[in-house]
Amino acid sequence: MLTFDIIKKMDMNQRLIMLCLFLSLCMAGWAQGKFVIEGELENVEDGVIVELFKLDGNVGSVVAVDTLQGGKFRFEAQAEDGKVNEMMIGCFRSPGFPPMSLNVWVNPNTHAKVKGSNKLLYTWQVESDVPQQQTQQKLVGVSKELWDSYQKNIIAQDSCRALARGEGVSTEESMRLKTVYDSLEVANEKIQVAIDANTISLLQQLPIDEVWMNGLKSMAMSVSYMEGYPYKEDAVSLFNNLPESWKQSAVGKDIRVALFPPEVAEAGKPLADSDLYDLQGGVHHLSDFKGKYILLDLWSRGCGPCLMALPEMRELHAQYKERLVMVSLSIDTKEGWEKASQQHEMSWWNLNDLQGMSGLYARYGVHGIPHYVMISPDGIVLEHWEGYSKGLLKEKVKGYLGE
Repeated sequence: MLTFDIIKKMDMNQRLIMLCLFLSLCMAGWAQGKFVIEGELENVEDGVIVELFKLDGNVGSVVAVDTLQGGKFRFEAQAEDGKVNEMMIGCFRSPGFPPMSLNVWVNPNTHAKVKGSNKLLYTWQVESDVPQQQTQQKLVGVSKELWDSYQKNIIAQDSCRALARGEGVSTEESMRLKTVYDSLEVANEKIQVAIDANTISLLQQLPIDEVWMNGLKSMAMSVSYMEGYPYKEDAVSLFNNLPESWKQSAVGKDIRVALFPPEVAEAGKPLADSDLYDLQGGVHHLSDFKGKYILLDLWSRGCGPCLMALPEMRELHAQYKERLVMVSLSIDTKEGWEKASQQHEMSWWNLNDLQGMSGLYARYGVHGIPHYVMISPDGIVLEHWEGYSKGLLKEKVKGYLGE
């Protein structure tokens, strides 16, 4: 350790050298962990708002915002956790862009360059020395023309939706727009299948990393939602050949439940249960609450209707707490759940199985949130419903418990 006494014994030159060394070390410490993303776009008008997001589980938070000037934008931010971070660039507040994002992978001290010649941002080029980014470019690049068509169709769908909501739109015109919208949806399903064919071929050649896993997850989601999906066996084979460590990762668990869906606790069946953690780390189970009605609320901090329902849930808890146990089950990451719980106080049970969408979310057959499940005092599922509108929860609870 350099003490003050030693510094006093140095001559002026030695002190200057030491000062320069100290400043350079400070600058190095300050720069460590920072990353820079610079973008240069053609055929995109100035004034476009470009946003940088970081994904935490299924919730994206804004990291930085810039406005396109002279065809350029720039972001500088901290790479958290000292490891590779998946960032996303979006232009959601500007017209003419698809509601998609450009994936940019960064490490501490990464300097990435983005280049594009149109508003189809998912296929903009990203130059970076981060291995995950290079995998990303390969997966997108092998299907670039298909992805461009996909984005154009989504933009056209947005246009149909906006026109249908316009004032004075006739029923006939609204039906025509819906027909166009549906045809674009069918076209994009076919495009997605063609993209997946290219993805399979590439995944069989590339080393496994986070981007590789995201590619397989996309295919697994198609298996789950697309009727007659032709590449289910290929997706299952790719998953079965994964090392166990990747199978047990968060994305690996999501892939598993998409490919091998668990039995769903539908109405009339016993409740599905799991280890549920409170904010202090205590473990609970839904079965602990038998003897009273249970209202299970699956939610996320990024879900507007979920948060809108909280005041009504607070009223229900005060009115029915002697006969009704209310359990809000977050599907966020531990960190995201903790942050949300600080902002939105709950007087009822606030728990998390820490499994995201691969735990009770899957076992209750959830496809969208907020999702509510009413369970009888003897542990039998009575009803599921999704979405929130003012008064709906009170109406549902009243139907089972009365005034």
